[in-house]
Amino acid sequence: MVITSVVMILLFVGLVALLVEQRKHVQTHDEAQKEQRLKNLAELNAENEKILTQYHWVDKAKGVVGIPIDRAMNLVLTELQSIQPHAAGPIATPPPAASPSPGASPTPAAGAKSAGL
Repeated sequence: MVITSVVMILLFVGLVALLVEQRKHVQTHDEAQKEQRLKNLAELNAENEKILTQYHWVDKAKGVVGIPIDRAMNLVLTELQSIQPHAAGPIATPPPAASPSPGASPTPAAGAKSAGL
């Protein structure tokens, strides 16, 4: 009876170990999604790299061509270096506004005239 119990326990432990080992090799849904996303990302990066490093038609009907990013940066840099800055003119400052003295108060007649009375 003891030997049968030991054999049954060993068989159970062996079966559990076998199932755990097999589970490691089965791909889960999350792992499959991750693999697909990584594949999509690699394809997108390859397409973007191609667009950024090669000449290509953007709109053939309109004659718009895409150029490599390095070439575009060199063209912009050359254009910016050819522009000469203009000399700055004098800075115009407005004349200081006359501020009323702290003790003076406006006359009522002056206030009535400005109000249209």
